[in-house]
Amino acid sequence: MTAKDTRQQLTRAMQERRLMRFHRRFEDGWVKGYVVGIGPVFMMLSEVGDHIRFNGFGCYRLSDVKNLQPAPYPQFVEAALEKRSETFPETPPVALNSASDILLTASRLFPVVTVHAEAETPEACHIGAVISIEGGLVWMQDIGPDAVWETQPAARRLATVTRIDFGGGYETALALVGGPPPAPIERERTPLRLVADNG
Repeated sequence: MTAKDTRQQLTRAMQERRLMRFHRRFEDGWVKGYVVGIGPVFMMLSEVGDHIRFNGFGCYRLSDVKNLQPAPYPQFVEAALEKRSETFPETPPVALNSASDILLTASRLFPVVTVHAEAETPEACHIGAVISIEGGLVWMQDIGPDAVWETQPAARRLATVTRIDFGGGYETALALVGGPPPAPIERERTPLRLVADNG
């Protein structure tokens, strides 16, 4: 399937609100949900988790989408969502022009975002609040799996970003328990720290 074919199929799925699934070269399982936005490089999915509940939004690079197809048993999934009173989420006004636009607009709507750079660190992701974007870097204040905020900001290269998530159950829980981030240490007093993983 060519890039043009993928884009056309995504557009039809979004127009028809069709439940879709696809593979990515960075993970073994299927990604499943409803296409709610298509940009030049990224597409946005309203995700449906394995427990058949809506689980936030994911922005994926179009070049990484493989084996795009309608998800099986859509009537069952949609009936289960309805019986659970899971209403179709309102699509957030996130700009999909670039990774920087996604991060800037999503960070105004959600307390934390998840950033993946799977080509470089396939096993790692980073969750936190966006502080600023400059010079090809996104500066973030991370929140750990214990819902404790880091005080020192970390910089990550935008060119390596392969996926951005927000509004999911785990991210929402971290922000709920962790509360607002504390004031970060001034970057002028802190050397640049390019973070590759959680180690």
